[in-house]
Amino acid sequence: MKTNMMHSNDRELINKTFQDYVDLWNKHEIQSWGNLFTEDTDFITWSGTWFKSNAVNIAEHQKAHNMLKQQGQNMTYKLSLEKIELIDSTTAVVHAIWFWPDFKTPKRIENRKGILTMLLIKKEGKWLIRTTQNTRL
Repeated sequence: MKTNMMHSNDRELINKTFQDYVDLWNKHEIQSWGNLFTEDTDFITWSGTWFKSNAVNIAEHQKAHNMLKQQGQNMTYKLSLEKIELIDSTTAVVHAIWFWPDFKTPKRIENRKGILTMLLIKKEGKWLIRTTQNTRL
């Protein structure tokens, strides 16, 4: 993982944000997952849909998770932080690779993978996700 003049505490806090991201995602706890984002977050999904607030981000991801639960989806989502770059003391760019092994589709089991590019903002000592671009590989 590459860092750019980042204090170890900031690195730990950002790592914790993404540990929570994965944990809450896999437990379908989307309301709590939404607390990792700023209120004015922009989230662009792997399919190109653009959620322009955290309220929409939470609502739309909750719909998706309701379907995942109904389908009995394997909640095996994982994330690897590849690069954390501090822009200034309150702004960081994060690149992460996500993996979703054993993802069930109607026809087969897939090992899905993608890249997240995120802008994080530090507010009141907490790193929050301001912008997300999710690209599926």
